[in-house]
Amino acid sequence: MKPQRGADSTMTDHYAHWTKQIDGARIAHQIEQLSEIGRTPQGGVTRLAFTREDAAGRARLREWMSAAGLQVQRDAVGNLIGVLRGKNPDAPILACGSHIDTVVNAGKYDGIVGMLCAVECARVIQTNGGLNAPLHVINFAMEESARFGAGYGFGSRVMTGAEISKQELFARDRSKVLLARALQELKGWETGAKIATERTALAAAHKDIDASRYDWTRVRAFLELHIEQGPVLERAGKPLGIVTAVAAPTRLQIILNGEQNHSGTTPMPLRRDALAAAAEMILAVERLANEFAAQRVVGTVGMIQAEPNVMNSIPGRVELRVDIRSADADAKRACVQSITRALEWIASKRGIGMELETLTDETPIAFSDAVIQSIERVCAAQNLDALKMPSGAGHDAAHVARVAPAGMIFIPSRDGISHDPREFSTPAEITRGARVLLGALAALDSTNPNDPRADPRTI
Repeated sequence: MKPQRGADSTMTDHYAHWTKQIDGARIAHQIEQLSEIGRTPQGGVTRLAFTREDAAGRARLREWMSAAGLQVQRDAVGNLIGVLRGKNPDAPILACGSHIDTVVNAGKYDGIVGMLCAVECARVIQTNGGLNAPLHVINFAMEESARFGAGYGFGSRVMTGAEISKQELFARDRSKVLLARALQELKGWETGAKIATERTALAAAHKDIDASRYDWTRVRAFLELHIEQGPVLERAGKPLGIVTAVAAPTRLQIILNGEQNHSGTTPMPLRRDALAAAAEMILAVERLANEFAAQRVVGTVGMIQAEPNVMNSIPGRVELRVDIRSADADAKRACVQSITRALEWIASKRGIGMELETLTDETPIAFSDAVIQSIERVCAAQNLDALKMPSGAGHDAAHVARVAPAGMIFIPSRDGISHDPREFSTPAEITRGARVLLGALAALDSTNPNDPRADPRTI
């Protein structure tokens, strides 16, 4: 997208001096400080949701939100909402934010960049007397699914009224802690509330979920800044991405039951090796995902557990987790069907029992055209040649987009690496993203009230 200044560029010009007040050094310092919480020996960060490390990171974030002038509220499941009053308290709310929980041995930018840039925008807005509209800066709880393996974006799904199943609340982490129990632990640590026992945690979790629904009918637009987590921007030489849609995952759990036996005494033709079957299935997932690659489908077997997992025994049981994503719902559905047929054929051929369960099957989401256009105008005003693109990763903004106008801004990721200690975006790229985020909030705030975009029902 070539920068092209339009007739309404004066809207963004009015706030140009605000964007220059973004303090990139402050953001970079906060990123480093937050990365010390949950630091791993490999130089990464492990701050899994609803853990002590997560609680420590959230406490630090809450301090920074308060220092930026936000009045911070905690809902019952742990979402943090920082409120900055507007000049017109009845105006539709503008909202932005992201998350700070991580996967295992993660980088220090995924989610964190967007969250800290949102706080920095709030600081600049507060310093300059505020927007016309109220501003809500939201830290969503448990965006990552790394700890419990269920769907991503727990906090944003709760806030947007999505169903949280009993199966998900009963999911356990590798230490056998229930999600419902972990939710209550975080609440107890942060509020002093009595922590529910495992027996009562489910009922307590349902009560907290019901209490944490957010009224998105009051929101004019939600914006999320994020690292791309892929190589597209860097390879295209683009400074910024404007996200048009978010790919949605279908996640499968596959349990293979073969026959555990002695590795030295069992003849090859008589074996029912569950791990050998799993190996063939993993390659089948890769092959079939490649066949749909032109339709932006990707497929990954990201988890494998074999039993008994010793060198001199034939594996009798294997569990696989498969992640298939695309922004094209039809292409994803066709790929999942092809993979399912292939896995069934492999299991039958090898005499292996197979249990296949769909853990989540989400629909791709498109972002608001009007919000996208607002970001485009800001990029044009800042002379940025941005790229309109879909996101292959899931984000909290995708859940919000189901109930309110939403949009996303991407900054480049070096070598396209994410969920790894090598994850990196430059301070200049982060500062640029924060300036566009601030400009977009200001542009949405100052749109002509007679313009239909000013109506949150039509934006």
